[in-house]
Amino acid sequence: MTTGQPTPLQSDVVLDESLFQANAIHSSTLALNKWLVEQGKQEAKWWETGASAYRDLRATGKTVHPAPVLLPQASQFFVPSRDPSRTIMCRMFRPAVNGLLKGLFLHIHGGGYVLGSATGQDLMCDHIANNTQLLVVSIEYRLAPEYCFPAAAEDCQDVADWMVLNSKRKFGVEMNFIGGESAGATLSSDVLIHLRGARRLKNVKGAILNYGCFDLSLLPSARLSKSEETPILGYSDLQHFFGKYLPEMTIEDRKLPSVSPAYNELSDLVPALFIVGTEDALIDDTVLMHSRWRRAGNPAVLKYIPGGCHGFMVFDGNEVEVARQGWKLMIHYLRQMI
Repeated sequence: MTTGQPTPLQSDVVLDESLFQANAIHSSTLALNKWLVEQGKQEAKWWETGASAYRDLRATGKTVHPAPVLLPQASQFFVPSRDPSRTIMCRMFRPAVNGLLKGLFLHIHGGGYVLGSATGQDLMCDHIANNTQLLVVSIEYRLAPEYCFPAAAEDCQDVADWMVLNSKRKFGVEMNFIGGESAGATLSSDVLIHLRGARRLKNVKGAILNYGCFDLSLLPSARLSKSEETPILGYSDLQHFFGKYLPEMTIEDRKLPSVSPAYNELSDLVPALFIVGTEDALIDDTVLMHSRWRRAGNPAVLKYIPGGCHGFMVFDGNEVEVARQGWKLMIHYLRQMI
């Protein structure tokens, strides 16, 4: 019989708690978050101006989001949709240095299914292309309230299907990575599940899922977030976004696997990198999805960005520290997986 104090139990899940301490947050990130909260209190919301009018304001830098920088080296092409009368615009970024292309990264932008555009993240997409020798293609999917569920998901699935069947012939490389931010991460998960069902995942090497919402019925961190205190995105914002994308859906309806990726069986997918900021209202979604992804047998890495708010990747990673950290992680992961 043993005597004395038992050895303390060790958790099977290891969390670096220091990343959640105030002293882990870069001073510029603290300043950015403070500015975003104050600006958010002053500017009109998109549901007040109307989605279309707010998109115009955002395109000219008249909201808290930085004005998009349109790079002349980007090109556009169109992919057929399941509707014979309609095509889907895609924006392509090629590495500046000529050389052997190493693959294709399919990017899906964020914006709560209401905002955002394939023209909204040229700087990040171009950075990925130039630092990985990957072609980067961003999808201009349909937005709510003009087009509600499942329009966005169908457009992304259609482009992914076309890429699997045609990218080698058209561009000389297979589509082997997919990823996005916020709603784009959610839609990327939808696409991966769709491709698995169609037996078209063979050449996909990995996914990057940045601060997605994987349970659209909303988890505690989202429900407890106050829009007037949370940079970029809080509970009331989420209610408005999903109210337009999922009109007339009950909370239980939002848990359908076709709506919320977290409610799918997740085995036989691909390795994934999950990135989320510690100040993001959707942090619980990333924690949940990373856990379910790994428990289903898929390799996965979760990285926290101290002080990162929702949507921080939209800022210029060449100038904004919190975005730089996220961009650096993505490049590291893609180089590792190529």
